[in-house]
Amino acid sequence: MNVAQAKQTAAAWVESNLAAWPGLQAAHLVGGITSLADHAPWPTHKDLDMHLVFAEGSPALEPKGPFPEMIEVPYEGLSIEGGLKSIVEYRSVEAVLANPEIAHHIMVGCSLYDPHGILAGLERGVRPEYARRRWVQARLAYEREGLAGVLAMRPVDPAMPDLSRGAMVLGYTSTFIAAACSVATLLAPTTGSRGILRTRDVLCGHRHADLYEALLELYGTATVRAAEVEAFLCEGMAAFDLAVAVRRSPHPFQHKLHAHLKPYFVESCRNLIAEGFPREAMLWLTPFYHSSIDVILTDGPECEKAGARARHERFLAAIGLDSDTAMSAAFDRAVPLFDECFAVADEIVACHPKIVD
Repeated sequence: MNVAQAKQTAAAWVESNLAAWPGLQAAHLVGGITSLADHAPWPTHKDLDMHLVFAEGSPALEPKGPFPEMIEVPYEGLSIEGGLKSIVEYRSVEAVLANPEIAHHIMVGCSLYDPHGILAGLERGVRPEYARRRWVQARLAYEREGLAGVLAMRPVDPAMPDLSRGAMVLGYTSTFIAAACSVATLLAPTTGSRGILRTRDVLCGHRHADLYEALLELYGTATVRAAEVEAFLCEGMAAFDLAVAVRRSPHPFQHKLHAHLKPYFVESCRNLIAEGFPREAMLWLTPFYHSSIDVILTDGPECEKAGARARHERFLAAIGLDSDTAMSAAFDRAVPLFDECFAVADEIVACHPKIVD
């Protein structure tokens, strides 16, 4: 399947669900597919991301649990992830320009469903303004705010054991650093397993390789080797299978705990290892490993829990986050380190030749 075929299949999936989605106003692609040529092959182990935009007050937007709702389904050879969005986020050109989760995708025209011309109208307004400094800075501010919100999750989210919660939150911060690097350089946003490589490319390309190494040290993956990651991946695969089978309780990562997403978890990790990035592969493995063990400890059979707990302790020890003291020290280091990363992003914006006043 190539990218053009993947887009056509995604549009067909949206059309096939219209009767079940009252209030759907528009749908568009997001994520890595938006920067690929139509003739390029689409790696079917990856999920294809889109936003489904509903009228305010639509039943689709009503909370159905403690965590944000997402649609994760297999369809005609694709793994589709649909994020549910309110039309309020698309209320104006200015609102879109300040939102890095939307702006680039609107600018490049990734519509799948637009019966009212909402996306087309926004595209006409967003494209000429996208590289203006005020909007680039607004998108960086959006990522700063999002990062602060994630850091605040650590002491208040009771859904996971303390160390697992801390490790998940810490790992999640990497997505905001990658997003800031994309915003500052005007590059298409990248998500999933490739996000940390965007951080690497931008920081190292702007002579901040030391900052990148400091990030990997923070995440506990700076010294891991490929064989170690492979061993943890095998453990993670078994834990993932069991977690998918037994999960009953809500979990923050539940949208990824589906059997059809196992290749997304496994093949992305193995591809990073094969490309010579075992440290980055370990970071990608982290949320799948932690969340799978969390589910087993919560919902799994008693006979599995002791072994799962022991394996998780080894994993946490491998990334240096196996005690409250180590976890607290990591979060203490994180804030000034992230400030440095955003300072680099500000420097890039200040001198980027395509960013204009």
